[in-house]
Amino acid sequence: MRIELIHISRRPAWPYWAVLIVLVWFGLGAGAMALASHLNQSVQLCLLKRLTGYPCPTCGFTRGALSFLHGHVVQAWLYNPLLYSALALFAAFVAIRVTLAREVRVSLNRTERRAAWILATALFFANWVYVILYVG
Repeated sequence: MRIELIHISRRPAWPYWAVLIVLVWFGLGAGAMALASHLNQSVQLCLLKRLTGYPCPTCGFTRGALSFLHGHVVQAWLYNPLLYSALALFAAFVAIRVTLAREVRVSLNRTERRAAWILATALFFANWVYVILYVG
């Protein structure tokens, strides 16, 4: 495995489709929460949980985001540890890019790439089991 810091521009080119997805997600969540508050009812944002009774792998993200906005970082992480760890890593990479004008590049050979995929899959399913058992 080889990790390099490569010199690039400070301002990343954000893909418009990704920005649009995030804005729509926040808008739908805010609208659902506002409607639920107006009707004095709870709202179930997770479609998979609504249909099957089991939470999806990203369940807990909205509650975690609300906890994070209230300053409860550990509580936010406990709602979905893998998702919030990935977001923290992403934030660190963005901070490195913006402050140092560098990009972190990780080069893996074929064996390391296969091991990384196996590890990522195991972490994904372990996190999903955690979400089902403890966050629900």
